Amino acid sequence: MLYDMSINAEQVRALRESRGWSQEHLAEVAGLSLRTIQRVEADGRGSRETKLSLAAAFDVPLGRLSVVGVGDAGQDSAVGKSSFSLMTIGTFFVLLGLIAGVFVPLLVAGSAVLVSGLSVYAIDYLNGMRRAAGMPPLLPDAASISGLSLFISGVMVVLLGLSINGELWWMPGGVLAGIGLAALLWPPLRRRIIGGEPTPPSAE
Repeated sequence: MLYDMSINAEQVRALRESRGWSQEHLAEVAGLSLRTIQRVEADGRGSRETKLSLAAAFDVPLGRLSVVGVGDAGQDSAVGKSSFSLMTIGTFFVLLGLIAGVFVPLLVAGSAVLVSGLSVYAIDYLNGMRRAAGMPPLLPDAASISGLSLFISGVMVVLLGLSINGELWWMPGGVLAGIGLAALLWPPLRRRIIGGEPTPPSAE
């Protein structure tokens, strides 16, 4: 299956110009159309096969044509900011709970938010690594990543609350985990209901 992915447009242009190639010559060497080369250099979008063809034409590793640390434009940047915010808030709650004399609710809430932020960061990082290798992301959109982080947070609330003092933490934790699971499962379910996966892009 082919996947629409980000390609480092500046790197492609720099590699082409360093060899003294025109866009027409690069298209010929890579076995692609001139229109595809122009699109890649203009907005950095192309299929996996396009990225593989360019890497072979330039004789460089596939990762060199990747947008380092960034997946879909705008999306992963927002995800990265979200993970940082979650980790900051979680750390603040944990410290506040310790300052307040091991105040259990704050410790549990802070730990859950902190783990949520770490999970978002880890998924975002893995998505970037997989895209750099020309593979599809583990979770394709920010909604799925947020859903998984909420689910993990809910489970953490339940486990931490029960291990600390045995109170009924399963109620808020269960609600949080349920919301996260629904957000995680809704995108693929919606695609299936609407009519399956979108038509993949052409090989160029």
